[in-house]
Amino acid sequence: MTKRKQLLQMSTLAMVLLLGVFGCSKQQDRFDAPPWLGGSNIETLQKRGNYTIFLKLMDKAAYTIPITKQLFTLFVPDDEAFKAYFKSNGISSVEDLSSDQAMQLFTLHVLPNPRSRFQLIYEYLFSELQGPDGEYASLFFRKPTNSTTIPYKETVKYYPAMKGQELLMSTGIKLMPLFSKDYFEDFFGATDGSDYLFMYPGSKWETGHGDMNWGNAMVTESEVRTSNGFIYFIDQVVSPLQNIDEYLLNNQDKYGLYYDILQRFATYFPGGIDKNKNQLYIKGYNLVSNLAEEQGAFVGDAERMKDMFTLFLPSNQVLQDYLNKTVLKTYSSLDEVPMITLYYILQTQIGESLGLISKISNSYFDAFGSETVINKSDIRSARMCSNGVVYEMDKILEPNVFTCVPGTLFFEANYSTFLYALKQSGLLNRLSNPNFNVTLFAPTNAQLEAIGIRYEPISSTIQYKGKDTKWNAMKDVDLNMFVQDHIYNGILSDLNEDQYVKMSSGNFIHIANGWIQSAENQRLREKIVIDNIVTNDRNGILNKINIPIKSNYVMGKYLVYDKNVSKFKDLLVRTRMLDPRNIDQITRDTIPRLRFLEEADSWTGLIPSNEAMDKAESEGLIPTNNDSLKSWLQYHFIRKNVIFDNGKASGEFPSQRVDLVTTNGTQYSTLKIRNVVNNLSVEDHSGQIVSIDHSQANILVREGVVHKINSVLKY
Repeated sequence: MTKRKQLLQMSTLAMVLLLGVFGCSKQQDRFDAPPWLGGSNIETLQKRGNYTIFLKLMDKAAYTIPITKQLFTLFVPDDEAFKAYFKSNGISSVEDLSSDQAMQLFTLHVLPNPRSRFQLIYEYLFSELQGPDGEYASLFFRKPTNSTTIPYKETVKYYPAMKGQELLMSTGIKLMPLFSKDYFEDFFGATDGSDYLFMYPGSKWETGHGDMNWGNAMVTESEVRTSNGFIYFIDQVVSPLQNIDEYLLNNQDKYGLYYDILQRFATYFPGGIDKNKNQLYIKGYNLVSNLAEEQGAFVGDAERMKDMFTLFLPSNQVLQDYLNKTVLKTYSSLDEVPMITLYYILQTQIGESLGLISKISNSYFDAFGSETVINKSDIRSARMCSNGVVYEMDKILEPNVFTCVPGTLFFEANYSTFLYALKQSGLLNRLSNPNFNVTLFAPTNAQLEAIGIRYEPISSTIQYKGKDTKWNAMKDVDLNMFVQDHIYNGILSDLNEDQYVKMSSGNFIHIANGWIQSAENQRLREKIVIDNIVTNDRNGILNKINIPIKSNYVMGKYLVYDKNVSKFKDLLVRTRMLDPRNIDQITRDTIPRLRFLEEADSWTGLIPSNEAMDKAESEGLIPTNNDSLKSWLQYHFIRKNVIFDNGKASGEFPSQRVDLVTTNGTQYSTLKIRNVVNNLSVEDHSGQIVSIDHSQANILVREGVVHKINSVLKY
């Protein structure tokens, strides 16, 4: 039968049903159904004669009247299938089931509304019926039923507000997967049934027999049309489904270690009242994927029907062996391990789409983008749950973040604060790219706390203590700058050569004779040394350092702190170019602000000493007009360039002084730089050449450098 003819008959069925409801009048007898429509769902099953147990279950579940009066799609096992199911579960008959159990079981075999095979496979979503040529085709394979888990008791293990309490738990409605040949074609899986049978060992898939299975049951006869719906006959009973979280809870003898770690991220909140007026609770998870969510990884009509979890679940022994070789070498127990490390261990095992063995055995990308191959031999067993498939694994999936440069930090007790800072800044993924070489400098927890930086676990934030002595959440811009101060994009192997190196932040560090300094370190005369070098074969070097890299010494601070440039500073203040009393509104720290520096991210300051200013004043070189004075001051700053006396940068560079503004842009006055190692000179517009004493050069500041000069610049 063509798909066009199927749709036409479905339209006819709908018209027939509507006429049956609304078409009667005094002049018209009840509409007689055409012979191809058959009797009702119940009449059809009664006539066939081998479905008495299903009808009894329907009655016990209080569904006989709804099935009689409304439109449904039924998936029906015969009496022999029910007898086999009852025997395997220690049940003699339907009478052994409670009304709740009957409801739970029966509703897994029912869908509201009549659906043809075409409609089942190509779901009606996005205001239209999908089809073979549509973008989503048959990918909406999960069908929402009215079945739920019967409320069960759970003792809270770690959630602080309810720790130790026994709660009555409820779940959302169960979604049943409908697997078809069409789905496996559109999802680029195996159409011969091998992917299906790997997820449902013990079930059947018969190519050419209909190629459609309802959960673990094969459809033996499809699209039996009745006057109030469709019947699909299946070869076995579909058992009540647990979601992945329920499955873990009930199988702790095998997976209790993974489950115990997972519970450290669990949350609980009220979820209504049951028929006995008991408070029900719903479970969720923070940070890690919510394996208790019936809808799966993505919530929403289309998303939940298209995707489900894949959990690559290590047994207790496999996971224990891995922990013994990693985190438990430096931590005495899991209670001491940072949550960020536990998070990566858990989340790497969770996929947020269905992992078919034909696909993951070729290539698989974990939740963090790390590529791996999962062979059939790595998987001991498979279990389909209501919100995903569980593969029991013989190995742990490791993310790149564990095996690249930052990996060591996850397994050592002293670096958790810096690790959280890396995560919060969003830079961990870049550091964990095997194709991106980096050199990372890592300070310890104690070293960070000494400079007023810590991780606060309750709010999960990096905090900073300023002059107000209060711990406040570190601003994102400051956190990112601080973290990037510790990252060099590339391999930095020689720490003995005298050199200035630009870090990922745009700030520079000075390296010489095995020590390092950034701007604030230089001001405090601190020399950072490497305590330990960890070379990573995949993408770079980790250097464990004795003092954090500190760049929070802005050019405005230098101008205020160095009393030998106070006269130049005073003119900047007078012209309102420098605000010496700028206050950070969170920490209350005073951070002098040189306003125009926001126009570029790289600067070189050529700052005259007080002696040079006195001489210039006596010679009448300092303008008295405010606008002219501003231009004169701006001529002492080179924009968009950081120039050291290392013999590298020479040539003509733009200053901050504006020559001309046109429709084509701004033209800036220039300065000529002659750069010889330890001997930098500047030629201004007047032709004057000013030599810079090496002892007064290379003063590091955030986003730049300052050279103190012995003569003012003239234009």
